[in-house]
Amino acid sequence: MRTLHSDRLVLEPVDSRNARELWRVLGAPDLRRYQDIPRLRAEEFERQVRSRPRLLQARVTGRFEWLVRAGEPIESVGWVSLRINERAPDIGEIGYSLIEAARGLGYATEALGAVVEEAFEASELGELQACCVPENTPSRAVLHRTGFREVRLLRGGAMIRGRHVDVLLYAVARGEWHRRRQREAVRSQRS
Repeated sequence: MRTLHSDRLVLEPVDSRNARELWRVLGAPDLRRYQDIPRLRAEEFERQVRSRPRLLQARVTGRFEWLVRAGEPIESVGWVSLRINERAPDIGEIGYSLIEAARGLGYATEALGAVVEEAFEASELGELQACCVPENTPSRAVLHRTGFREVRLLRGGAMIRGRHVDVLLYAVARGEWHRRRQREAVRSQRS
């Protein structure tokens, strides 16, 4: 995996050298409001990270994660993940979250856009999906700004804090993403 850059962010691939830093970010209590983040000991989390694939490329399945870094001095403010399942290797599932102090600054949109671009460029994925609880309106807005469209409501589709909750499924296809990028390039040339 490679380091990704956006206008204000650096997205650093998570590996054994920085797994503990991601583990600390995942421990922020405000991240658990809308997500079921497993509670693992640091050593177990590091073991899981070591077993992940190292390269995002065609026909590789597994979990890929990036630490989102921002600010001066630069610090970790969140993460973005991409999971590619062996049962559906042409579909990737995106997840993301920022610590509370980094929300509302456009970082999530930048980070998600960078990972979507990388996912479509480095792999053969035909579609990316993301799930979001309906009441998480800021995250829904991030998905819309990044080109995802709402597909359907999945009743009881996720488990958060030990209970089943409804989630909205969002998706963006490779072709949609590239057409959107072309329109943005044309607009920026006209400006």
